[in-house]
Amino acid sequence: MNIESLKLFQQVVEAKSISKVAQHAHISQSALSQMIGRIEDELGHRLLIRSNSGVVPTEMGEVVLKYSENISLNYQKMLEEMVRLEKKLDTVRINASWSLVNYSLPCTLYRVKKKFSTHKYELISSSNDKTIRDITNDICDIGFVSCEINDKKLNVHRIGLEKVVLVASYNSEIPESIALEDLKKYEFVTLRNIDSINSCLNRELIQAGLAFDDLKIIFDVDSISAVKASIENNYGVSFLPYTAVKRELYEKRYRIVEVDGLNMDYSIYMVSKLLNKVSASVKESVEAFIEIGKEGFC
Repeated sequence: MNIESLKLFQQVVEAKSISKVAQHAHISQSALSQMIGRIEDELGHRLLIRSNSGVVPTEMGEVVLKYSENISLNYQKMLEEMVRLEKKLDTVRINASWSLVNYSLPCTLYRVKKKFSTHKYELISSSNDKTIRDITNDICDIGFVSCEINDKKLNVHRIGLEKVVLVASYNSEIPESIALEDLKKYEFVTLRNIDSINSCLNRELIQAGLAFDDLKIIFDVDSISAVKASIENNYGVSFLPYTAVKRELYEKRYRIVEVDGLNMDYSIYMVSKLLNKVSASVKESVEAFIEIGKEGFC
């Protein structure tokens, strides 16, 4: 199957238009239709139909779309790996949560890079599920996740602990220590892409007979800067990784609010394929991360 034709099929589904994609790709509409037709002939099924809302995939088209992204990504990764091999370059792709990417991992990665100066490292923010999926599909080489994994096809190592704190504006009137049930009294700003923190909080609340929905959540945002601005202006409190707020705590712009009986810290696990299935550069990097351990976190 022609990879470029598959990519164009993806674009047609996303744009819901053959003509728009043909114009953008600088080919005729007829040529693009023929390319998609050849995919349909090869697979033996119709993949697209016209509707009032434009061109939409058939049920079989949805299946092709589902797998086409990984096929395209793996094809691109294959080309990049061939170039790296030709030029004697070693690139290690690492996925991790946004807090680890932005705060904890750079210091550790700096030490690993010093040890292997010829290796190139790419650090990308990702969710737990996507990280595991990307490792399985050879999209990334090493992942850092907040959930324990029981998969004999993966190499899993507990690498450290992420400390989570409840923070408020330094001038907030909230007491220095509160009871767990008192969380319902205060307004919260939550960060949408910290699934590890939100799931931990929900678990702790359920054990105390409460629920996440009991909290007064005034904002649910996807930007750490928005959360920090809200806290600094005394617009609510938030659970955040300690590494993300330690400067503000040191500068006395924020302060930690202790919650009796609440432990929000969670383990960080490093994940890769089995070491006999990865390149030498990935194996060396995994072993270096284990050797440095949590002491290397910023």
